[in-house]
Amino acid sequence: MRLTRDILYAERPGQPLALDLYQPDGPASGMVIQAHGGGFFKGDRHGPRVKILAERLCDLGLALASIDYRLGTGPDAFSDLDQRAIQHNRRRALKGGVKIAKRMLGPAFEAARQDLGAAIDFLRANRNSFEIDSDKIAVFGVSAGGIAGLALAYPPDNLPAAAKPNAVIALGAALAHPWAVTPNGPPVLMLHSQQDRIIAPEIAELARSAAENHGASLTLLTCPRRGHNAPMQALLQDDAPDGTPYWDHMMPLFSSAGMISPSPAGA
Repeated sequence: MRLTRDILYAERPGQPLALDLYQPDGPASGMVIQAHGGGFFKGDRHGPRVKILAERLCDLGLALASIDYRLGTGPDAFSDLDQRAIQHNRRRALKGGVKIAKRMLGPAFEAARQDLGAAIDFLRANRNSFEIDSDKIAVFGVSAGGIAGLALAYPPDNLPAAAKPNAVIALGAALAHPWAVTPNGPPVLMLHSQQDRIIAPEIAELARSAAENHGASLTLLTCPRRGHNAPMQALLQDDAPDGTPYWDHMMPLFSSAGMISPSPAGA
C-alpha cells in the first residue's frame, strides 16, 4: 500500500482542504472517499481506523481518499438565497421526523456536503495522475460524514448541485432529506447501532422507509454493539445476523458501481 499525504483538493476562503490518498501497489479499479464524523464541528481525516480501512480496501484493488472538510461553517458563507434554503430544509427535516441535533442540519452540514462533492470532482478529474482505472467513486461516511454522503446521493433541489457518488456507505448516519429520495440514486448501504443515543435507530429506519416508498436502492443493517461509533467496529470485525460479515455487504455496492469485479467477498 502506498500513502500520499496532504493533497490539496479544494480551496475555500482562507482554508485549503486536503486529503490523504492510500493506493494499492498497482493501479486501482476504483476509489472510496472517507468522510469523518464529528457533528460537522470537529474531527479530521486522521482517524484511528483509517489505515485499517485503507488496507482492507487496497486488498480489493481500491484506493481510499480520507478527506478533511470545513468545520463549524456559519451562515455567512452562503448567499441569502442559500441561507433560506438551508433553514427551510432543516425545518422540513425536523418536522418530517429527522430528530437529530439542529446544528447537524444547518450551514455546517451544507458546507461539508459541498466539500465532499468537490473532492469527488477533484478525484475524477485527476484519476489518471493517481493511477485510478475508473471514475467510479463510493463515499464511505461516518456519522456526520455519512449524513453528507447521503445528501449527495439524494440532494435537495433548492441548493447548488454537487457531484454525485456511484455508491454510498453510511455508518451511524441519517438521511437529512428523505423527501429527495428517487429511484435513480446510487446504491446505498447504511449500518446503524441498535443502541445509538446520538442518532436513534428510528432515524435510520426513516431512510429505509423513504427508499422503500420510492423504489430506491437502500439497504439498512443494524448491529447489536452499543454506541454511536459501534458500526465501524462491527463493519471491521463482526458478522451480520445472516452470518455474513458486515464487511461483505459492501461488495454488491462496489460491484454494481463498476468498482470491483463480481464476488470478491472474502478476498
